[in-house]
Amino acid sequence: MSSLTEALGQVMAVDGVRATALIDVATGMIVRSAGEQGTDFPAAAASMASEARMARGIPGPGQPGGDLEEISLVTEGRLHLSKVLDSRLGEGLLLFVDLDRARVNMALALLRVGQLAPSVLE
Repeated sequence: MSSLTEALGQVMAVDGVRATALIDVATGMIVRSAGEQGTDFPAAAASMASEARMARGIPGPGQPGGDLEEISLVTEGRLHLSKVLDSRLGEGLLLFVDLDRARVNMALALLRVGQLAPSVLE
């Protein structure tokens, strides 16, 4: 089993996680994924990559406010969390996590996913 597969498995172990994926920010394509992916999962992942591209340009790298670290989208039933991962490839990578809002403590999930995110690139 690859270290990426293991890292995504650790993210899947966080309470409330439905699915997770590593996404190429430049293309919105899923590099590797795990979990219960509904038919809208690839579109949601691509949308978060598009948001990351757009949000990165707002403050400007190295400007006051700093670089983009994460994007959270909350709906009645879901929490979508995307952690920006540093990478030398293209525009970078996102760790995209789809959580069931009814089963998740949002603060703990944000903390735990943030702790696990660096292991995705190891």
